[in-house]
Amino acid sequence: MTVGVNIYLFHSGTDEIRKTIEVNDVLTVYRELPPNFSVRTREVGQLKVLSPLGDYYFDGEVVGGEVKAGDLAKKGAVACLITSLKKTSKNGSSSFAFPR
Repeated sequence: MTVGVNIYLFHSGTDEIRKTIEVNDVLTVYRELPPNFSVRTREVGQLKVLSPLGDYYFDGEVVGGEVKAGDLAKKGAVACLITSLKKTSKNGSSSFAFPR
């Protein structure tokens, strides 16, 4: 997912997340290498938080680098999981698009 793409971020819904991450915050995105085996992490991009979506998601936009589903977006000691690309249907409503 490259710059300008909208994404969904999953989080734990705790007070710590709600107090730390706010709308318009820019989060740094990290990827574990190799995947599923935490040998090392690498910074791969940045994203901007656009709005909260219920109790456990944020709507975001990639503003730098290239991110993938499964990457972690962090601010301080809290993190969100990038779950999917945001797709807009023909009638203009949004829906989840889970990666394959």
